[in-house]
Amino acid sequence: MKAAELFVKCLEEQGVEYIFGVPGEENIHLLDAINQSSIQFIVCRHETGAAFIAGVMGKLTGKPGVCLSTLGPGATNMVTGVACATLDRMPLIAITAQTDLAMQHNGSHQYVNLINLYSPITKWNAAILDGSIIPEVVSKAFTLALNDLPGAIQIELPSDIASSLVQGKPLQHQPVAKKGVAPEQAINDVASAINEAKFPIVIIGSNAVRESAATAILSLIEKLQIPFIETYMAKGVVPANHPLHLQTIGLPEGDFVNQAFYRADLVITIGYDPIEYGAKKWNPLQSPIIHIDINEHKIDRYYPVKATLLGDLSVNLQSLTDQLQQRNEIDPFYRNLKETITNDLLIQQTSNNYPLAPQFIIKEIRESLSSDDILLSDVGAHKLWIGRQYEALHPNTCIISNGLASMGIGLPGAIGAKLALPDKKVIAVCGDGSFIMSLAEFETAIRLKLAIVIMVWIDGRYGMIEWEQKNMLGHSANVQFHNPDLMALANAYGAKGFKVNHAVELKEILQKALSEDGPVLIECPVDYEENFRLTERLKNYK
Repeated sequence: MKAAELFVKCLEEQGVEYIFGVPGEENIHLLDAINQSSIQFIVCRHETGAAFIAGVMGKLTGKPGVCLSTLGPGATNMVTGVACATLDRMPLIAITAQTDLAMQHNGSHQYVNLINLYSPITKWNAAILDGSIIPEVVSKAFTLALNDLPGAIQIELPSDIASSLVQGKPLQHQPVAKKGVAPEQAINDVASAINEAKFPIVIIGSNAVRESAATAILSLIEKLQIPFIETYMAKGVVPANHPLHLQTIGLPEGDFVNQAFYRADLVITIGYDPIEYGAKKWNPLQSPIIHIDINEHKIDRYYPVKATLLGDLSVNLQSLTDQLQQRNEIDPFYRNLKETITNDLLIQQTSNNYPLAPQFIIKEIRESLSSDDILLSDVGAHKLWIGRQYEALHPNTCIISNGLASMGIGLPGAIGAKLALPDKKVIAVCGDGSFIMSLAEFETAIRLKLAIVIMVWIDGRYGMIEWEQKNMLGHSANVQFHNPDLMALANAYGAKGFKVNHAVELKEILQKALSEDGPVLIECPVDYEENFRLTERLKNYK
């Protein structure tokens, strides 16, 4: 058979159902083999969008998503989405075409050394220089994409190799090895450190989502009666409406919750990943750390580890909790901080101001979705508001890119989420800056007839950059732009569109949009003066 056919058979063995990408001359043989397989190839409008779709799908299914590009500009276009998968810990297989082996030494048309290009943004990558190695390369790629911290793998398939004749068969799907259990002495050491602490707190990080450790974490914090804090990518591991929940950490300059670290004499991190929010931002006093994770900690002076538990999070946490002393009440300092945070989160939630307050919009979204529906946030000022305000009640129901944090992920991410979990309602919140960056994939969603809602917050500027500029410099510049008529745009695509003209309309518009059987665009003007009002409240509190 052709090497391309063997490659596709190997993908089928791995359980691949979809491949997202853009066709090209050098991947003709591979595309032909896909068309004769059980795998559905979904034509995307830009390679970055294809990688975003595949990455979010991989995150939600727990199986690597797959994206495909041609050589040269197709492969360079895909770089941002691939880097996003690696830094956001989403399992992804990126397949790139390449010019014939016999042409590469001469610097041929559209030739770029893709192995060198992709190496810094992937966990592993390889060029297939001989079709006979395809089964081993594909099997290794899918295993590595999931091992330890999930991420992206790149496989390069030159055109002449794809069309060459080979013999072989796929390797059986290799299960990912289970994590080990920490030694008894390590559990004893951690339990002693926690029992001795007077004011411990817990940070829940994104690795806890993947390890399905919610029940074990809840048992620990309730036995200790200590508050927990979550990172953006860990929202919902423990429900945000739990009385011991303080807030989410992530605001660049810190939020009310950051005051908790001035009280804490021990910080227990569970699944914490510094890629999201470095320890320097939340641990300025360098309080001692208990590191509970599947991976060793990074060396960081703001992350002074006193003891570690490595391995299976649920099993280790259950063993640890059995050795912890029961505490009966939360420290009054944390109780007062919780009250301050709660009161601030309520500000503007019932406001009828126009343009709409971010807090009001997020409250209406929360009330429009069931507890297990999905909200995706693109990157911009709205991400910070969703991170601090949206109450996620289950893991993976509020998807925030906070590793690479690339603008443009919202719309394609919603496509991936709906394909992964078709029974869930899906809303993506985008800024007007980030929406236009991946507007092309709106046609993809329409062609697939996906019932997703894309809400665009309108303010005519890069709002988060303006916020940062004014905080740091006292003024802003070079952040404003003009938008197209989004309702006319939705109509031109043959999709439904709604514009929010008054705050009281939002609830009904969301209900209508979520009842449609195809993509819906909502234009929602937002009052980002709330950014600066929040800054002032935080300054006054400190």
